[in-house]
Amino acid sequence: MVRSLALIFLTLFFLSCQREEKASAGRPQERKVVVSLYQLKTEEVPIEYVTKGYFEGEKDVILRPLVSGRVLSLMVEEGSLVSSGQALLRIDPADYENALRQLEAQLAQARANYENLKAVAERRRLLFEKELIAREEFEGFQTQLKVQEELLNSLQSQLANARLNLQRTTLTAPFAGYIAQRFVNLGDYVTPQSQTLRLVTLDPIRFVFQVPQEYLSYARTGSTVKVEVEPFGTFEGRVFFVSPVADNNRLITVKARLSNPKGLLRPGMYGQVSLITGKERAFVVPEQAVVLQGSRKVVWTVKEGTAQPVQVEVLKQGQGVVYVKGDLREGESVVLENAYVLQQGMKVEVR
Repeated sequence: MVRSLALIFLTLFFLSCQREEKASAGRPQERKVVVSLYQLKTEEVPIEYVTKGYFEGEKDVILRPLVSGRVLSLMVEEGSLVSSGQALLRIDPADYENALRQLEAQLAQARANYENLKAVAERRRLLFEKELIAREEFEGFQTQLKVQEELLNSLQSQLANARLNLQRTTLTAPFAGYIAQRFVNLGDYVTPQSQTLRLVTLDPIRFVFQVPQEYLSYARTGSTVKVEVEPFGTFEGRVFFVSPVADNNRLITVKARLSNPKGLLRPGMYGQVSLITGKERAFVVPEQAVVLQGSRKVVWTVKEGTAQPVQVEVLKQGQGVVYVKGDLREGESVVLENAYVLQQGMKVEVR
C-alpha cells in the first residue's frame, strides 16, 4: 500500500515538472539591445547666428569705349589676368587718324595766317602812331588779328581732342584684374553705350549678407566674421559696411572684406556667415548619440537596465559632435551604439 502511494506521488510530481517546463518554454524571452555608453562632459561653446550670403568683387566694372567704331582687334580672352593700363581691344582708328591730319593742316594754315596778319597789324600800328592812317583802319586790323587768334586757339583745342579720341580707340584696363566676360567680337560696331568687357578683382573680395535688427550689434563695422564656403573651408573677414537703412523685409545689408590670395573665392559664389552672439556651457556628445523622435531630439540614458529618453536642445553641430542642453549631469552616460533602435523602457545590455 505504501509502495503504491509513493509511486502515485512520484508520477504526479513528474507530470507537474513537465507542465512547468512547457509553460516556461511557451513564454517569449524578453529581448535586450546591446549598447555602448559615452560619458558626458561639458564645454563652453560659442552661440552663433548663421545666415547665407554671396560674394562680390572689390572692383567689378563693365568697360565701355569712349569712341565709336568697329572692333579691329581683341587682345585678351575671358579669364585672362590683366595689369593696369594693359590694352584690351582696339577700334579701327582710320577715321580718327584722318580727322587728326585734317586738323593739323588747318592749324598750320591758321598759324601762318595769324603770323602774316600779326605783321600787318604791327605795321598799321606804326602808321597809326604817325597819324598816317585813320583810327578805324587801325582798329579793324586789330579786330581781324583777335579773330584769327581765337580761330587758332579753337583749332588747337580741336586738335587736342582729335589726338585724345585717337588714343581712345585703344581700350585699356583701368585696374589690374580678371576678364570675367566678353560681350563683343571682331568686327562688331561699338559706341560709348556698348558693353565690351567685364573686369573684376578677386583679392580682396567682399561677402554680402543681411541680418535682422536684433543681431545688428554683432555685425558692427570692424567686427570679425567667419564665412564657410564649400568645398574650400572657413575664411575670416572684417565688416567694413553696414547699411544705414533696412530693406522692405526689415533686413539690414552688411558687407565684409576677405583676403583671397589664391583666388578660390569668386564673385557670385555663395557662403554661410557666422556671427558670435555669446557663449554657453553645453554637453558635448557624438552625433550618433542624438536621435530624432518626431519633432524632438533626444539622447538615451540607462536606468536599472532600461532605456530612458532625455529631450535635448541642440546649440551647435559640426565636425562629428553635437553641443546640447537638457536634463543631464556632467559625468552621466548616454547610449552611443544602437541609440537609433531604442524605445522607452526597452531592456538594454551594456557592452
